[in-house]
Amino acid sequence: MSQSPPPDNRLLALRSAAQDASDFALGDDQVRRFMALRDARAGDDEIAAEMQLDPEIVTELVRADEAQAVAHRIAIGELPMYPPPEPGEAVQDVRSGSLAMPLAVLMVVLVGVIVYAVVR
Repeated sequence: MSQSPPPDNRLLALRSAAQDASDFALGDDQVRRFMALRDARAGDDEIAAEMQLDPEIVTELVRADEAQAVAHRIAIGELPMYPPPEPGEAVQDVRSGSLAMPLAVLMVVLVGVIVYAVVR
């Protein structure tokens, strides 16, 4: 099982979600209580009943907690930031031209500068 995000980051993310969901009605102690209940694997209904919260607020907090956990797993390299594409969806480089074109342009410019310097 993966480790949970650092408490400070998790607290900040959940506090922000709690403020948005409850119009600043939840304090840090309540957010910490929510975190403890989630860590104890309490269900959404159990959290709502024990904390006397509206189920919609709990749903938003759970959503924020899960998003924070995914972000943490991406940050520590446990999950890829972007899933690899399916074989048929791989990006193909279909640009026209090649490496020779910029080199040819560079040569023409260089010859032009040398001719200009000699003529002057």
